[in-house]
Amino acid sequence: MPDPASDLFGAVSKAYATHRPTYPETFFKAFASRCPSRQRVWDCGCGSGQASLSLTTQFEQVEASDASAAQLSQAPSHPRIHYRQAPADASGLAAQSIDGVLVAAAVHWFAGEAFNTEVRRVAKPGAVMAWIGYLPLQLESKGLQSHLDHLYAVTLEPWWPPERRWVDQSYRGLPFPGEEWPFPDDLWIERSWTLDDLLGYLGTWSAVEQARRRGADPLQALSSELRAAWPGAGMEPLLARWPFMGRWGQISA
Repeated sequence: MPDPASDLFGAVSKAYATHRPTYPETFFKAFASRCPSRQRVWDCGCGSGQASLSLTTQFEQVEASDASAAQLSQAPSHPRIHYRQAPADASGLAAQSIDGVLVAAAVHWFAGEAFNTEVRRVAKPGAVMAWIGYLPLQLESKGLQSHLDHLYAVTLEPWWPPERRWVDQSYRGLPFPGEEWPFPDDLWIERSWTLDDLLGYLGTWSAVEQARRRGADPLQALSSELRAAWPGAGMEPLLARWPFMGRWGQISA
């Protein structure tokens, strides 16, 4: 059966690697400190390796897997990262070999009992699971933000896959394979972006890719509207912020 996420994000793999934001380094430190050791971590649904690189600062070895060969082709090489093409529920990892499992902005595509069974199989006793992501982008300009809110909630509403609702709910409602801990609620992702940076990021959204495949480019008219309202006709960098969210805890045996 075709993997819809692999198909969608494989088509924009180069843009994804260039324009998707990375995650707060303080969280990776906290995650590693709770794992039974820092020997081996699994970055499941690694995409083009943004989180994998951050994990190399905390773990001796990173096992990074994704179902999309196109995404993996954009991932940076690193001596501590071993990439593999594999579905989330059949990683090919050895049993009880992993100290921590991290899923960055991807768990809504494959969460369920098959994945949780695989997580429990590969996890060492006391291993930790973390699902991380971010809520919709916030710009400092209210006028510009209104355009983004309309794009997200109105223009793209017919094109969002049903899995998107799990992101909007900070993954609440998905079956978690263990005992959960309170997730940090004071972390943000922040970037200083021009309009071109923003448009590059918006072009990686699954709903935008779906609309383009049906012959409609939702960013074409929007880019003109944003450029007219953006300082310096789009050239001046503005602060872009995403609320960092997720779930984490200790994996059950």
